[in-house]
Amino acid sequence: MALLEAVGLSKHYRHNWTLRPIRVLEDVSISLRPGEVFGLIGPNGAGKTTTVKLMLGLLRPSRGQVLFDGLPVTLPRARSRMGFLPEQPYFYDYLTVDETLHFYAQLAGVAGAERRRRVAALVERLQLGPFLRRTMRQLSKGNLQRVGIAQAIIHRPQLAILDEPMSGLDPTGRKEMRDLIAELHDEGMTVIFSSHILPDTEALCDRVAILVAGRVREVVEMARSGEAAGPFALTASALPAAVLPQLQQLGHQLGGSASGPQWSFRLPDRPALQRAVALIAAANGFVESITPEQPSLEERYLAYVGDATPSP
Repeated sequence: MALLEAVGLSKHYRHNWTLRPIRVLEDVSISLRPGEVFGLIGPNGAGKTTTVKLMLGLLRPSRGQVLFDGLPVTLPRARSRMGFLPEQPYFYDYLTVDETLHFYAQLAGVAGAERRRRVAALVERLQLGPFLRRTMRQLSKGNLQRVGIAQAIIHRPQLAILDEPMSGLDPTGRKEMRDLIAELHDEGMTVIFSSHILPDTEALCDRVAILVAGRVREVVEMARSGEAAGPFALTASALPAAVLPQLQQLGHQLGGSASGPQWSFRLPDRPALQRAVALIAAANGFVESITPEQPSLEERYLAYVGDATPSP
């Protein structure tokens, strides 16, 4: 069962002057699996922040619904199990870091000794100790993001929703944020974050939704080491002519001939690859190389962004 499921989300506004409809999102459906890291990427104005706010119940959809563990996301008992870091978090700038963390822990219903333990643990984990007595207005962007993450997870939610968590961070801050998201994943927390930084998204995520002009164009399964689904380029040598027709049935022959030293094939998926390797081995041939042909996340993203047209 999905932890969070957004079904057919659409969000429309009317222009203040012309009253023409503005379609921000159109028929967006996203399902989050428990324990995964899910990325949401797209150009400026694609609807990422609107999607995040609809998932949190901070906006009402024009159409569609969002369920958290089977409950409408508008119910307090559903939202209490979620944590949120906005792209530009606002804090009471006259409070100290220590006061801010205790304030948000109290809002989340964490009381007494347990609140003090959790604040102390997050202060150590996020290296906020030197800044506890500083007011929020005195913090750098990176340290504000650390406090933002702390308030989002201090109640130990099942789902953390992070809107552009790496925005404006220097390389050190980006690495710290990547490490923290990876740690949350290792601890079993489900995380969804939006980002413009494709290498970080590709490195961290189990799946990534590409959102362009208010629509989800593709949800990409990020293949880990040894898990590529295909297609594959296979190069083999010392093949008897009798086995070539069988390999050609499994995939497209890219090069080679009956008189050549090597043959290359493009195989559509892993089962076809396994059958081809078995055929080559049975014919006493040699597999010279196997190369996954999975396009990078950047290539997939640019293919959609290049075709994007503004919403009416």
